Amino acid sequence: MLYLNFIKQMISRDLQIAATQKHEFGLPILFFILVVVLFPITLGPEGKQLAHLAPAVGWIALILSMLIALPRMFVEDYENGWLEQLFLSGQPHILIVLARIISFWLLYSLPLVVSSFLLVPFLTLPLALWFVLVQTLLCGSILIACIGSVASALLVASRKGSGVMALLVVPLLIPALIFATAAMDAAQMSLPYTSPLMILLALSVFALTITPLATAQALKLNLG
Repeated sequence: MLYLNFIKQMISRDLQIAATQKHEFGLPILFFILVVVLFPITLGPEGKQLAHLAPAVGWIALILSMLIALPRMFVEDYENGWLEQLFLSGQPHILIVLARIISFWLLYSLPLVVSSFLLVPFLTLPLALWFVLVQTLLCGSILIACIGSVASALLVASRKGSGVMALLVVPLLIPALIFATAAMDAAQMSLPYTSPLMILLALSVFALTITPLATAQALKLNLG
């Protein structure tokens, strides 16, 4: 119970900080919206083509938008010394990282997933397919946050980490993209899509189990 209260306090602190920095947390959402809006302008008004490409656009916009936010996951607390105090507080390092991953997902990933509804009017994506896409994006956003936490921890002391972030994160997302595409293709053909979706969910749960330990170790290396 004490550990659960600690996680709640950590998440509450992150949310309070976010309330005072709304402009920074809105940047990934704005970028997501711009990507979604620009695609139909570029491709033209062909409805079937837009609907077919909508899932890919949603995933690309999600990944690119989260890559903007991932470098900030630990860097501010690292620079002001708060992260070092947490690691010296005696609390399990894994819980510190897990709380940050959860708060990051709530602040960045969840709003982006909700913003994917814009694919329905702008890319003529059927509402039934959007529900399937949302399920894949929810699982994928958890996976991106988990993998990104490791990359962010490794690059927390680097001032040029943003460019390297994509090289570390994107290749590891290929399996998730494969299963998400399989689920959407099956849904578009009115076939069962549960199997690839469950595999995608399993990947997300596995990442949520393993990556906090790897992230904590990476942060310890940077903190000395």
